[in-house]
Amino acid sequence: MSYRVTIVYHGDFALCGYPALRDRIAPSFRELERRGLLAREGVRVLEAVPVEEELVFQVHTPNHVRSVQRSDYYGVALLSAGSVLMGAESVAAGESDSAFCYVGTAGHHASREGFWGFCYLNDVAIALAGLRRKGMASRVAILDVDPHYGDGTRDILGSDPSVMHVNFYGGHGRGKVEGPHNHDVPLPYDADDGIFLREVETALQSARSFGPQILFVILGHDGHRDDYGAFELGDGAYEGMAELVKEYFPLKVVYVLSGGSNPRVACRAIGDVVEVLSRRGLDLSGEGPRHGFSRRGMGGL
Repeated sequence: MSYRVTIVYHGDFALCGYPALRDRIAPSFRELERRGLLAREGVRVLEAVPVEEELVFQVHTPNHVRSVQRSDYYGVALLSAGSVLMGAESVAAGESDSAFCYVGTAGHHASREGFWGFCYLNDVAIALAGLRRKGMASRVAILDVDPHYGDGTRDILGSDPSVMHVNFYGGHGRGKVEGPHNHDVPLPYDADDGIFLREVETALQSARSFGPQILFVILGHDGHRDDYGAFELGDGAYEGMAELVKEYFPLKVVYVLSGGSNPRVACRAIGDVVEVLSRRGLDLSGEGPRHGFSRRGMGGL
């Protein structure tokens, strides 16, 4: 059976995750239950298992791993990376059209030999290493809409010619920019839904032209006006983004939870994204998608 969306989750994300991130986990999962999404046809839930340490050492230096091992979050970081790998494998194998991966620690600030901002192991880079080891996928695009600069992902994957890294952020970037397929998207701190969604669509056009086997979407809902990051996004921003992603990439999409701490915002953002992923298809007739953008020429793939 092929699923529309696989949700990867573990109760330890809410119990053992980083304090700034974990309070949103259980409420947002209950929100999926409240909306009836977990019982919807084509939706399945998998319990995350930790990633093998061998893959961690392919991505991070021994010094980095030792530093994380001395923290209180090595176990939940392994579990978080395992969640992303499981979602990515489900999509790459054609078992699911898409995946939504919960985490207890984030990943995009974890570089080869450094970590900050609640990020300990780079979950997307580790997942890509796992896919490549099995020959499941190699060429990927990463759309990072977390409002903080994804310096760790850029450090690890920015020079890889088989990776496109599109990096949204507010204010000044911090990290290297060189590389064949790197695109930085600086937005003003007061960026609203309209600005954000226009840039998302531009990024998706570029990603389609790149021709990835999988699109990773690093979802940081801290860009919401009621959360702790930059941007002034409203409640409908993440649904609009998910609709755009589904227009350009109806298959082979892996969402990876990133920054954000407000449980209410998490319930709305995650619930809306999974709602879009679980639909049979997008209704593009009549007045078009609810985010108000007209569908443009697709080209590319």
